[in-house]
Amino acid sequence: MNKNIIFASIAFMGVAFAQVSPTFLWDATTDIDGRVLTGSTDTTAGWWFQYDDANNEGHSKFEFPSEIEPNAYDNFFGPLVEAYQGIKGEVHLEDGYEFPFVGLGFNVWSSKQEGVDITAWGGICVTYESTIGFGVELAVQNESEVTKYDNYKATAGKSAQQTTANFPWSKFRQGNWGIAIDQATALENIATIKLKFEGSAGTVGEFKIVKLGSNCQCDQTAAECSSKAIRPSTTASSFKASLSGRVLEFAGTTVFDKATIVDLQGNVVKTASAVGMMDLSTLKAGMYMLRIEGQGINHSQKIVLK
Repeated sequence: MNKNIIFASIAFMGVAFAQVSPTFLWDATTDIDGRVLTGSTDTTAGWWFQYDDANNEGHSKFEFPSEIEPNAYDNFFGPLVEAYQGIKGEVHLEDGYEFPFVGLGFNVWSSKQEGVDITAWGGICVTYESTIGFGVELAVQNESEVTKYDNYKATAGKSAQQTTANFPWSKFRQGNWGIAIDQATALENIATIKLKFEGSAGTVGEFKIVKLGSNCQCDQTAAECSSKAIRPSTTASSFKASLSGRVLEFAGTTVFDKATIVDLQGNVVKTASAVGMMDLSTLKAGMYMLRIEGQGINHSQKIVLK
């Protein structure tokens, strides 16, 4: 059994029964609080914050419009987005740390950074303009131990004009330098969404973040967000898979391209196509991942065979 996955399962201690909204959209043109609403009932969830490489002896920094000051509640991003209808600023990557970085982020569930399941979002979209590229990063709970900060990340390229980029989960990858974990496991334990600017010392860039949401919520007219593309997020919720002994039964949507059973080492141990059930009697006892793929559905869940 993969020791990294075992370790991750122990390190994850997310909020029991916590459920984020099936979709979300932060729109700076209407937000005056500097807060992303994800469906959490915790009052500390969703507030934008900034971070940098100072703890690594770096000197990288953001420079925001000088006339913006925190409000009476010591909230800086609320006044910033109200004034500019976006998070607007400059990135200055400096020396002091071998891998300079600065970033923006928000906690999905609370400031305690518990991990919650964001699988239903289908991915992340962002509307922005930036003279340098940046990463859209999914930080797991206890990222220092679980991934060694090598989180799943997609890359938004530089764009002089305002543009919208959609990143389904298939676009997110780890960097192969920390601890590798299964993506489905990571998505069930996401604590923070980050926008990370990194590169070489001396890099300077300007940016403005206007929208950020679940996949295809920023601009549903985009080519990759046709009705066919967004259908999985609406129909997947009607799909159910239940285990009866060693028989896996499917209910709701049973027309799909393929059902795949994967062990904790990432090995495909069984597949089936467009059927109402799967016989798992030949598999050893243990934990597996079920993945359902096809038009109108994209579903993942853990199953335990006894």
